[in-house]
Formats: sequence, C-alpha cells, structure tokens
Amino acid sequence: MRADNTFMHLLLKAGISMLLTLFLLGCDSTNTTAPHSPKQNEATELSSKNINEYANEMANSYISIQEQLLKHYQQAKQSNNTYDFIQYRNHKWTPEYMSMKIRYSRDFEHNKAFLEKQPSAPLFAIYENLIYIGLDLKNGLLENDEARQQKALEEAEKAKQLVISIQQQLK
Repeated sequence: MRADNTFMHLLLKAGISMLLTLFLLGCDSTNTTAPHSPKQNEATELSSKNINEYANEMANSYISIQEQLLKHYQQAKQSNNTYDFIQYRNHKWTPEYMSMKIRYSRDFEHNKAFLEKQPSAPLFAIYENLIYIGLDLKNGLLENDEARQQKALEEAEKAKQLVISIQQQLK
C-alpha cells in the first residue's frame, strides 16, 4: 500500500509542477506584446500642430489599402477566380482595414469638434466607406454583376482622387 501512495504522491507532484510551469510560461510576456496595449486603445489628440502629418499618413494608408484591394480584385477577375479574391478580402484585407478604421474612428470621435473645421475631415468618411467598395466588388463577382463591379470601381477612383486632392491641400 505504501508503494502505491508514494507513486501517487510523485505523480501528483509531477502534475502540479507541470501545471505550474505551463501557467508561468503562459503568463510570460517577455517575447510577446499585448494585442491591445493601452497606447493602441488611446485616441490621438489632434491639433493644428499635428493634423497635417496625421491626415497625410491617413491618406497614404487609404491609398495603399485601396490599391491592395483593387490589385487582388483585378488578379481574380483576370484569372476568373472569385474564390481567391473572396478569401483574400475576408481573411487578409478586411482585418487589416478594420484595424485602421477602428483607429481612425476612435480618433475622429475624440477630436470631432476640432475636425469639423479641418479640410481633412472628409478623409474619415472616405475611409469608412471603403468597406462598401470591397463588398460591392466581392458581391459583384459572386453574382457575376458587371454593373455593380463597374460602379464600385468608379466609386473607388472617385474616392482616391478626393483623397489625393485633400492630400495636396495639406502641402
């Protein structure tokens, strides 16, 4: 009987030791960053000193993420591969876009009174509406609706030109 107790005692000690090790390793943050550190969740305080730089960065971000979407759309259209575009849009593009949109929406809400007087204020609505261009491209491909796709492409070009125009006003 004593041998069984000793074995059970050793097994229990080993199990507790393993659990403690896993717990400590799971809590170790030396090699990882928190997904939402406080700074990432804080709104940027905008002022006359930083609005042009901020708006220029936002405009560049918009142009870049829109170009990525359109490039993958064109590739899918040329290769007649709707599935690849939908996978890209849903699993890569949309999460990246949403991350930036959340940031800009938070900053807009925090600085609403200041932004009302700024020529860069329309950037926030333009950025917000990009998701609908992506949806129209996706649904246009799925439904083989050329008119919907064309309308989305025209909206994309119009939005891009407006962003470039705002960007030029900042100089």
